[in-house]
Formats: sequence, structure tokens, C-alpha cells
Amino acid sequence: MPLSLSVAELTDAARIAEIHMAAFGSNAMLLAQFPTPAVRNALKKSIELKALADIDDLKTTVLVVRDSSSELHNNSTISGDNEQTYERRRKEQVIAFAKWSHPVRLDEDYVEPPWIWPTGTNLDILNDWAKKTEAAQSRALGNTPCYRLTFMGTDPAYQRRGAATMMVRWGIEHSRKDGAPAYLESTLEAAPFYRNLGFVDVDNISLEYQVDGTEERSIYEEVSFLYR
Repeated sequence: MPLSLSVAELTDAARIAEIHMAAFGSNAMLLAQFPTPAVRNALKKSIELKALADIDDLKTTVLVVRDSSSELHNNSTISGDNEQTYERRRKEQVIAFAKWSHPVRLDEDYVEPPWIWPTGTNLDILNDWAKKTEAAQSRALGNTPCYRLTFMGTDPAYQRRGAATMMVRWGIEHSRKDGAPAYLESTLEAAPFYRNLGFVDVDNISLEYQVDGTEERSIYEEVSFLYR
């Protein structure tokens, strides 16, 4: 079935949030940071709001992959280009998304749109993990501006069809064009995918944390990757 890559529209934000939760809802770090079903339900709205802000942000490109296998059917009631575009887009399901942050020079006055976290978020774990990832990027790149893949997810029903490869290659192509490295953090499970696309391991990131409401402690790990 044909897939098409495009820049996200504001109307895609809710679907991006839906895919994010479907793709990462069982991730151990997400469960630690957002420890109850109620918080995770509220998180979906936070993701939607952040997607809206990122789509409008000139220093972020939000990509989506659409399943365009459904052709526009003949419809005698369609009378203009706008109606045709709407009908075609309605039949194209967004199946994956990615967010690429663009290189930012030290002399640029830029602040990324902030997250608005739901009540009940475990901010201690969230902030500790953010510090770990920021330190890993600093060790890998110092102050070198880069393209950074901040989030990428595919609807589990559409995995292994090439959507992720399309979105990562977008970043690789822009990295090459602009002479800027590309950087990302990956779950251990996804690491072989990035290696196959030419990314090189540069660091291991881990955080020991206390499982919410218990005495149990767990360790979460990811791998940081660089493409030059």
C-alpha cells in the first residue's frame, strides 16, 4: 500500500497524540513519569498541545506518513478543488509521525515551545531523565548545532511498512545538505534500526528510579546515536 511523507498540519495533532500513546504507552520510562491511568489519559492532551506548538515552530519540522492507499472515489457532489482535497485527505490515514529539531546556533534567540505536563506527573523522574539526555547530547556534540530527532512513533497496526525509514531519511538528507550532524536517543529495541541507517552509537544513558508506590527500583536504558 502506498505511503506518502509530508509536513504535518495542525489538524494532525490529535492523531499524532494518539499514535504517540499507542507506540509508547507501555514504555517503562513513560510509565514511571506518568504513573497512573488518569495521568496518562491527560498526557494525551499534553502531547496534542505540544504537537500544535511544534507544527507552528520554525525550528521544528513535524513529519507525518499517510497511508494513501484509498483512492479518491468519483463523487458527483464534489464541485471544486477544496472539496476534492478534503475528501482525499479524509481517506488518507496518518500512520506515523516524527519531530526533527533544526540546528540552533548559540547566537540565535530561540526557545523551544514548552511542554505543559498534566497534574500527577512524576517531575522528579522526568527532570532526572531530561538531565541525563541533555548531558549525553553535550558529551556527543558539545555546542555543535545539529538536527535532533526528538520523537518518532508509528501506529502499531502499520509497523514494518517503511514509515520510520522515510522519516529518518528526511533528517539524514537535511543533515547532509546543511553539513550538520544528526542526533537522537533510541530505546534498546529500536537501536538496530538506526545502526542499519548509518547512525553510530556514541553513548549509553541509564537512570535508576523507584517504581511509583513501591519499594522496587528499576533501571531504564537508552542509546544515543550520531550521524555525520
